[in-house]
This record gives sequence, structure tokens and C-alpha cells, in this order.
Amino acid sequence: MIAVAGQMILVDGIPAGTTRPVKEANRMQKLDELFNLLKGRREVYKQINPGKEFHGIAILQVDREVEAVIVKSVFQTAALAGYPNVSFMVKNRGGGKKKG
Repeated sequence: MIAVAGQMILVDGIPAGTTRPVKEANRMQKLDELFNLLKGRREVYKQINPGKEFHGIAILQVDREVEAVIVKSVFQTAALAGYPNVSFMVKNRGGGKKKG
């Protein structure tokens, strides 16, 4: 589970960097801390499970207000780290349903 909460990026609740570089540059880019953490997890899986395929599945949890450039950067970084199968979970702030 990769979560974007404000400027923080978390992987299974563990800090994995910040969205600040993307926000400041206002362009899509690789997020090094996230990349290194995910790549490390993939390598550990391969060592523990020799000969088994690593499927590279992740869930990206974001608030509705997170900018598209940040979502794209997180998605691209996960894919570069060997996680090409990313599902999305979008949360409304406050947890309530949007009234319309």
C-alpha cells in the first residue's frame, strides 16, 4: 500500500519520502526515496522466493485533492521499481460521501 497523505508518501505506514520535489518543479519525476524502498522490497522478495515470479502489485491510496502530476509521479516511480500493477483507491477528505 502506497499512501500519499499531504506531502508525505508512506509504504505500509513507513515514511518513503515527500511529494515536495514534484510540487516545486510542477512536473512528473522519479521519487528516489520511494523508488529505493520499493526496489529493496522487491529484491528481498526475490531472495526469499527464488525462482518465483514477482508480480509487482501495489495499491495507491490518495486523497481526492492530490494533484495529477503527483499521482503520475508516484505511479511512474512504482513502475520503475518493478511494480507495474498499481490499483488506485481515492479517499474523500473527512471520510464522507460527496453530496451532489
